[in-house]
Amino acid sequence: MSYIVTYKGEELKANVEESRPGFYTVAIGGKELEVDFLEPQQNLYSLIIEGKSYEAEVCEDGDTIGVDVLGEHFEVEAVEEKKKKPSLKVAVDLAGRQEIKSPMAGNVWKVLVRQDDKVEAGQVLIILEAMKMENQIKAPAAGIVTFVTAAEGARVAAGDPLCVVESSS
Repeated sequence: MSYIVTYKGEELKANVEESRPGFYTVAIGGKELEVDFLEPQQNLYSLIIEGKSYEAEVCEDGDTIGVDVLGEHFEVEAVEEKKKKPSLKVAVDLAGRQEIKSPMAGNVWKVLVRQDDKVEAGQVLIILEAMKMENQIKAPAAGIVTFVTAAEGARVAAGDPLCVVESSS
């Protein structure tokens, strides 16, 4: 299965295939790895990658994955490639009223726009905090903010409305 993996703003394509039970071939960043995988308990993974043993504790929240390994914490987003591509294409041709919804559960950390603000395509409107990671919610198109429902410090669920941008396209 192919994924688009985002770490620290950098996107990589990852292909994961089970080669035999408990063994996977992972191709990412131009490198192919053989991974021996075992889940001895829920959210705890034992991995052997290129002869080195790792224990990883994993917490998933939708497409966002928190991983603790070797005393370090990593936040990554992994989306099936077939799900990621259509959303990128749709965002290019947006016109009219765009209701911006929360892509995940989290807390509203900052609201950077107010009603009647003019915004550019790709401008950060709101910053959500989920699993100790900041997620920027951007304008899908240039326009005017006609309504803001997000409030700093508020908890939101995936799909909750955050604001409305009336596109000038």
